[in-house]
Amino acid sequence: MHPTNHPANRKLLRYLCLLLLLFQVTEGNAQGEWNNWYFGAKAGIRFQDEPPPVALLDGECGVGWTVTSVISDSSGQFLFATNGGEVYNRLQQIMQNGNMLHGYNNYEAVITVPFPSNPGKYYIFTDGLTGLPPAPPGFPMEYNIVDMALDNGLGGIMPGFKNVPVPGAENSSGTVTAVPHQNNRDFWIIVQTWNLPKKFLVFLLTNKGLQPPVISPCTLQPTLTSPTRMRFSGDGQKFVCLYSSNPVASFYSFDPSNGIIVPKFTFSCMGQFGIASVEFSVDGKYLYIITTNNPFNCKIAQFNADLTDSISFVASETKVANTNYQGKMQLGPDWKIYISKSGANLFIDSLSVIHHPELPALLCGYQNNYVPLLGRSGMNSIPTFVQRYFAYINHTGYCQGMPVTFEPNTWPPPDSLWWNFGDPASGTANFSNDSTPEHTFSSAGTFTVQMIVRHIDMRYDTATVNITIEPQPSPNLGPDRTVCENQTVVLDAGFNPQWTYLWSTGATTSSIAVSNSGTYGVTVTSPNSCIGSDSVVLSILPGSTPLPKQIRHN
Repeated sequence: MHPTNHPANRKLLRYLCLLLLLFQVTEGNAQGEWNNWYFGAKAGIRFQDEPPPVALLDGECGVGWTVTSVISDSSGQFLFATNGGEVYNRLQQIMQNGNMLHGYNNYEAVITVPFPSNPGKYYIFTDGLTGLPPAPPGFPMEYNIVDMALDNGLGGIMPGFKNVPVPGAENSSGTVTAVPHQNNRDFWIIVQTWNLPKKFLVFLLTNKGLQPPVISPCTLQPTLTSPTRMRFSGDGQKFVCLYSSNPVASFYSFDPSNGIIVPKFTFSCMGQFGIASVEFSVDGKYLYIITTNNPFNCKIAQFNADLTDSISFVASETKVANTNYQGKMQLGPDWKIYISKSGANLFIDSLSVIHHPELPALLCGYQNNYVPLLGRSGMNSIPTFVQRYFAYINHTGYCQGMPVTFEPNTWPPPDSLWWNFGDPASGTANFSNDSTPEHTFSSAGTFTVQMIVRHIDMRYDTATVNITIEPQPSPNLGPDRTVCENQTVVLDAGFNPQWTYLWSTGATTSSIAVSNSGTYGVTVTSPNSCIGSDSVVLSILPGSTPLPKQIRHN
């Protein structure tokens, strides 16, 4: 038999090839398109390998209340940012031909979208210039095409492709957004009409440019009120509209394969009359909103977005936090939700965060003032991004000696997966190509788990998570024992200030004193619910403790 045909050698070769693939993909497929944010009163942050993001003080893009759109390359190098009126290149200078765009207003009137199959080119869509008489009311949607090859690599808006009106969208409502097509190559660009009856116009952007719109009715908002934000879930199948001067939001479903929008229901938040912002968790399970009665009485609430009827959805509302500010929310590249802040004191130089938006409200980890902006204010502004691919890792379990279960959360659904658990001491068990693998770590400590995703279009994504494995509590009460009556025995499970204890007697201390026959057990639990237990049988001999026997000496 040839050496490479032996089953053990084939298995080893397969894992060596997998390890080589893991290193190759890690080097070549960074996901940095969201790493730089500029917004508010010239505020900015950059996402690093380790949290939290750091403040940027070189921004020129922010103009206060308007929403910005920022783009970086896949390695995280900043390319350009726009406030809807001007485009700033990576030197923070106005880009060649990058002034006097028509994307200013208080809504979300600008978004940047990669030009499919045209590397280095981007569409900037705006929807922010109010029509003046004799033009009808509304906001004409327009586009601009940026070519990064212009101006010696600093980029510029191509001549003849600036403030180009989009046919059919001359009277839209001042807010524009975008979501990937199901093929994850093309994009849908979405606006709502101003005139009645209201409709959604959904334009497909392909490598050939902008196609005629798919039109869907907008029956949930029959008035002339304008949407201030249209926010999609990560898979593109749910989205929510907020409206100016209206406490009621609208929930829709979306089909990313054909661009059809279906109205579902409207909803509001208990005890509040205004909804300032909305954002989905990365898995689309939870919807977060900021509501306000006044600048001193605001609230962050969570809804279960998996519920499909309005009664159950509204009943799922859970308060995350009361705040004295309102602001805008945006999902970050680390899948946390970041919140800009404005209130009675408009100058607030920090961002708040929801650390784990994919968890129920009591566990989601809201933290105020998480990111200092070092003297610059985010105000009521946050950048907008088109979420393309994503890949991140869910896991259950933290305990040494116990299986930890891993589950991918990716969009689109993957063609195949590979895992490296960062635990070389486990041998070939350190690798897996199962969709939901389990791994028992060889020791306690912190491990970097890596997941490689191959999509159906042969694109690769890499996701990593650092997981800390706790030592398994191992209480040792010793052997079973027999003692004389009236003798007290101390049973000690070993003290650790982070552990909790529960004895069969109901005691919750690390040790107990007993003097009766019986079986005594203890369960010890770590902060991450790692559990260890032990028991001992104690037998008491009847009668008093005998006196010492005198020894006679001959």
